[in-house]
Amino acid sequence: MLSCLPKTSAMKFLCLLSLIFLLYLNAVFAGGIANRYYLEKQRFLLEILHHVHEPLLNDQWRSLGEHLVSDKSQYVVYNEQMSDFFENFTRGRLVPREVYYNPQYPAHYQQSLGLYYFFYHTRDWITLWQNICWARVHVNPGMFLQALSQVLLKREDYQALVMPKIYELWPEAFHNEVTVRSARNFNFANWIRQQDTFTSQPLEVQQILPQELQPIRLEGDLRSSTKWFEAMADVHILRLKEHRRGLHRLQHLIEDIGWQSYWYYINMGIAQTENSSQELQEWWYNQVGQLLARYKLERYGQQLPYKRLTLQEADNLRTPHLLTWLNQRFQLVTPTSSKKVTQALQYLEASVADAISTHRFMLNNGSNINLEADDNWRLGLKELFPFDLTQLQLESSNEPQLLLDLRTSLRSTEFYYYAERLLLSYRRYRQALQPSPKPSFRPTELRIDSMDITPLITYDEPVDVDLSNLLHARHFHYDGHFMWPFTLQQRQYRLQQEPFSFSLQITSNKTQSIVLRLFLTTAESGSGAVNREPFYQLDSFLTVLYEGVNRITRDSRQISGLIGDHISLTELHQYVRLAEQEEFDFPLNISTPNCGFPRRLILPRGGQRQPLRLRLLIVATVYDFKARQANELNCDFSKGVSRWDELPLGYPFERYLEVEDEALHLWGDHTFWQSVEINHVDRFRHE
Repeated sequence: MLSCLPKTSAMKFLCLLSLIFLLYLNAVFAGGIANRYYLEKQRFLLEILHHVHEPLLNDQWRSLGEHLVSDKSQYVVYNEQMSDFFENFTRGRLVPREVYYNPQYPAHYQQSLGLYYFFYHTRDWITLWQNICWARVHVNPGMFLQALSQVLLKREDYQALVMPKIYELWPEAFHNEVTVRSARNFNFANWIRQQDTFTSQPLEVQQILPQELQPIRLEGDLRSSTKWFEAMADVHILRLKEHRRGLHRLQHLIEDIGWQSYWYYINMGIAQTENSSQELQEWWYNQVGQLLARYKLERYGQQLPYKRLTLQEADNLRTPHLLTWLNQRFQLVTPTSSKKVTQALQYLEASVADAISTHRFMLNNGSNINLEADDNWRLGLKELFPFDLTQLQLESSNEPQLLLDLRTSLRSTEFYYYAERLLLSYRRYRQALQPSPKPSFRPTELRIDSMDITPLITYDEPVDVDLSNLLHARHFHYDGHFMWPFTLQQRQYRLQQEPFSFSLQITSNKTQSIVLRLFLTTAESGSGAVNREPFYQLDSFLTVLYEGVNRITRDSRQISGLIGDHISLTELHQYVRLAEQEEFDFPLNISTPNCGFPRRLILPRGGQRQPLRLRLLIVATVYDFKARQANELNCDFSKGVSRWDELPLGYPFERYLEVEDEALHLWGDHTFWQSVEINHVDRFRHE
């Protein structure tokens, strides 16, 4: 029987926590430095998520998690999903812990929604704390992590807490089977004994010095300070040797953990968003377009077919085996799932074609609307094109498949084939039914004269990836105390680029504000070729032109919506420990935005013998001051989708451009085409 905590020592503990919470919100933001109340919550979060797939070993949190808070007065709202979840638990119908969890499987999704609301609707941190502990003990680990992640993303009062990255919490989904098995089988005690045994063979795991960790540069320069060495002083840093990766030519992109996790985070941000809107829909489809364009540029650079993707091409690019935490292998995609997705796309394509030809559409409520009247085209767009992937419910998704798991979708080459078909329908609909932008969007009395750009250089950079959550939990608990005696890292090589800058010379006959958008595309040209080529938006920014000749300089490090490297799970824990000892001022900006795109991946891999030849397109538009005045490449939409103006996101490539439209949008004094070259250099020798 569920109940509130009995009046025991656990209740006294909760009362103490409630006093702490009263001081939390006011103090946590003082001077941008965390106080001890915040640090206690941050430490709790790290400990509760540590080895989330294994039984909870912390006695304090286990006792706190004996009961789910069932008193409805402790929730702002107690809705139907919570009642259903409560009933499923009392009847023993919750998803078992030892089952692969996927929110696209209907039964899993409904239960995760109920648990999410048991977290989200709590009136205070104390109730949430107890419910988190209860769920950690009793609920499927995947469902628990899904619901908790959603709450920390959605509730502003908890967003200051730093959530470890998904590729550190679930390393299995981001690293090949050989790496995962090696890490799981590692035994620290046996390794210590091996150190005392002479052998001429190099060990698979070797201890390294803190200063050997790569990359040195983290957001906030946290690895270059003396406090970092102090925080890591008691940690043995072990490095697992790099295992041979696949041989296909796209592995440096689609197997990159930053690339993979980006898709996970943008969809987690959209799921359960209360203010779901057409702006979010437009933002999501623009993100899909960006990912597809970036993927196609990589294919183009590797001399692979890119203009129209096929499933046959997908079959030729297979990725290494991945495991779930239950040791199940991810399948590529099952015939049942492939059939379901194909049928859904065929139905969508037929519906879009019918809407375009008849200019009419029947809404879900039975209303038959004229798509040419008023803004009715938006109603059709909203119902035809879903964007919250949790609404894509498939009975076949109860088994691991690369395509259907948000953590692994971008590893599946089938994903890009399906995304291309989806975007083609989306853009054709907008081209046919969306009113054309008014001519006033084109700035007058200006001319983009020239562009200069510094060399574009890519290289393979060594990086150490934290695999500590793959180790057995017993290594981190001694005499009932949680400790972090060592960390397991793996040396990998990833695509990186040199910072670059460009300058534009623009002549204007008057003072005016404009928005400049920068797109990267192939070297292919010719009338009618636009829709066959990828256009990846590199940058957009607002600037003021004055009468006469203007010189505008921009650095790649100024581009919005991009992130660098995040502090690792091990380092985060050690910094919290140091701060609790009052030996470190824990900054509240220690994390990076979850939704940011990796800065190092905005350029495709360059050529080595011959440079990769591409083109840049610069488009200038009038700044009209009517929209939320923020950069459209920003990924934080908690207060609304950022945009410079009323033009569609991704303009002018949000629609399928007919030949006659190209002259209006892509040619003229307000645009400029610049040929560029990208070179790849060998900067580090692979070990």
